[in-house]
Amino acid sequence: MSSLAGAFARLRALNDGIPAPAGLAPVQLHLGESRLGTGGFDGTLLADPDGWTRYPPLGGTPALRTAYTGWLRRRFGAGPLLDGRALAVEPTPGTKQALATALALAVERVRGAEGGAVVVMPNPFYPTYRAATVAVGARPVFYDPRGGPSALEDAVATAGGAVASVILCDPGNPRGELLSTEFLGAATRAAVTADALLVVDECYTDLWLARPPAGYLSLVRRGVVRPERFLVLHTLSKRSGAPGLRSGFAAGDTRTVTDYARHNQACGVPTPLPVCAAAARLWDDDAHVERARAGLAANWALADRVLADVPGYRRADAGFFLWLPVGDDEAAARTLWRDQALTVMPGRYLAADGPDGTNPGSGHLRIALVHDEPLMREALHRLRAGLTRTSPHLCEDVSA
Repeated sequence: MSSLAGAFARLRALNDGIPAPAGLAPVQLHLGESRLGTGGFDGTLLADPDGWTRYPPLGGTPALRTAYTGWLRRRFGAGPLLDGRALAVEPTPGTKQALATALALAVERVRGAEGGAVVVMPNPFYPTYRAATVAVGARPVFYDPRGGPSALEDAVATAGGAVASVILCDPGNPRGELLSTEFLGAATRAAVTADALLVVDECYTDLWLARPPAGYLSLVRRGVVRPERFLVLHTLSKRSGAPGLRSGFAAGDTRTVTDYARHNQACGVPTPLPVCAAAARLWDDDAHVERARAGLAANWALADRVLADVPGYRRADAGFFLWLPVGDDEAAARTLWRDQALTVMPGRYLAADGPDGTNPGSGHLRIALVHDEPLMREALHRLRAGLTRTSPHLCEDVSA
C-alpha cells in the first residue's frame, strides 16, 4: 500500500487476514479515543428535538462562544488579548476540518508563487497535516522537533517555495514532547519572516503529567512571541474524551479567524444547537478534566511499573501516547495482534522519509493509554508479554 495512504487504512491492511488469538478479547491501543474523561458529558443536552429541527447558528451560540473565552481566560490568562480584540475565536467541527480549511486558505494565498506552495510540519506528525497539504496541491517540508529551533528554521529557509504555513504540535503527537519557549519563539519569527500562517495544534494541552504547558496564547499575552497571522486549535476530542461531538474551536488574530469563519460559515458545517449546548457545558467544566488527568496519570504509573524492563520505555511529557522503540514496527504490530489481540500503530505510518531516506517513525510503536484501569492493566501485561516473549501471567507481580 502507498505510504501516502492513511495510517489507519495501512494498519487495517497490515493485520488483514490475521485472526486474533482464541480466548483473548481484542483491545484497541492504536486510537487516541480516551475513555478517561467522559464524566463531564451531559447527554440529555443532545436530546432536544427542537434543536435538531433548526438550522445551526453561524458562528455558534453566544453561550458556546462565552464558554470558549472563559476557558481561554482561565487556562491561558488570555483576557487582555480578548478584551483588546487582538484575539478572536470561531467554532470548528473538530480539528481535522479546521486544519484542512486553514491550510487550504493559506496555500491559496501563495498559489502560483515560484517553487509552489510549501507547508512546513513536524515529522512524525498528525496524519491530517500531510494529507491536507497534499490535497490542496502543496508540498510538505518536514522538521524533527528533537533537532531544536534550528531544525525548523532550516526547514523554512530551505523550503524551495513559498511557505504558506508553519505547523507546530505542542504537546507533540505521537511522542508527547513539550516545545520550549525558545522553540516557539524561533518558530514564530520564522513564520513572520516567511509571511506564513502559523498553526499551533494544542489539542493535548490539558493532558499534561508533571506540569501544564504554558500555552502559546500565554506567550502572546506576555509579549514573549509576536506572531502576525496565527491560529491555535483546541478540541473536546482530547480534553473531554468526546470525539463524537466533532466540536472544537480556533483562536487567533482577528483577520485570520475572520477569513476562516467566512469560509467555514459559507462552505463548512456549523455546530448544531444541541452540540453547542453540550460543548459549552464541557468547556465551562474543569472538574471532569482533572478527573481524566488523574486517570491518565494512573495509567502512566501503571505503564512505568509493568514496562520498566522493556528496552527503550520512556514516559511522555504529556498526552496518552507511549512511543515505544522496537526492532521492526510493522512486524511488532502484526505479532501483537496475532499473539495478544492488541492493535497498535506502527510509527512509520505517522512519519515520512527524510532527505536521507530515514523515516523517524520506523522502529517505534504508538500505543494509546486510554482505557480504564482494569482493561489498561490487562493490555499492558499482554503488551509486555508480546514484546518480551513471556507469559502475561508471569508479569502479574510487576504492578503489585
